[in-house]
Amino acid sequence: MLTAAACAAALLFRAPLRARYWAWRIAHADGAAEQITFLSALWQAGDAARWGIRALLADERAEVRRLGLIALQHARFEGAERLLLERLGDSDDEARALAALGLAMRGDERVIPTLQVVYRAGGSAGCAACLALQRLGSPAAVAALNELAEVPAQAAERAALADALADLAVPDCVPGLLALLDDQRPCPGPPVSVQRAQRIMDRLFGQSLLADEAPAASTPAQQTVAERAAAGLGRITGLTPAFSSESSEEQLGQAVAIWKRWYAGHAGRP
Repeated sequence: MLTAAACAAALLFRAPLRARYWAWRIAHADGAAEQITFLSALWQAGDAARWGIRALLADERAEVRRLGLIALQHARFEGAERLLLERLGDSDDEARALAALGLAMRGDERVIPTLQVVYRAGGSAGCAACLALQRLGSPAAVAALNELAEVPAQAAERAALADALADLAVPDCVPGLLALLDDQRPCPGPPVSVQRAQRIMDRLFGQSLLADEAPAASTPAQQTVAERAAAGLGRITGLTPAFSSESSEEQLGQAVAIWKRWYAGHAGRP
């Protein structure tokens, strides 16, 4: 009887123990290739993956928590979304960005209000929330981005908002971009953490997860939020009237009028 009970216990705990072992191997790997091998094992572990992912997320090292969040992207066990929501409060900027993107990857529009709150909190997590809403890409996500264009924020967050609206490139993104045209503050390119998060998400469907890449090109620091928004409007509408921070009030007004007329004829179209 004792032998049978021991065997039953071993079978019961085999999957959780194996997932924890894979997590340990990920956290102590000698290089990216080994990490990818055991991340792949976690992805294929089904419900048992929760044991390994939770171990990674509990690690004090930010780089290990990030790997846990990569493993969590496609996990469907009960409580996976709650873990992503909890990681929106991680002390590491890049971990917060990965959590926001993971929520968007799930295609669940119920996370939209949470992402709006994250944007209002500011910082690189706010920029990541814009990217997450862009990845979600639904009409409700577009509406949320347009609402956020009316929210006061730092230049970096508003630049990320302009980028998200421009990348979605549908007519209903125009109102949000128009709302950003009066922001003459200079803005940098997207934060490095968000750039790296973007690259990681783009690699989740096949290529090496942690391969080194050249840094993404940044928008020139002298560009303003308004100019970033104007570039997005040009991309969506195909209309590029003269618009810059040095333009006269008359020129600015003419450009806005042109884009508004275009939107009046295209609102609600795909």
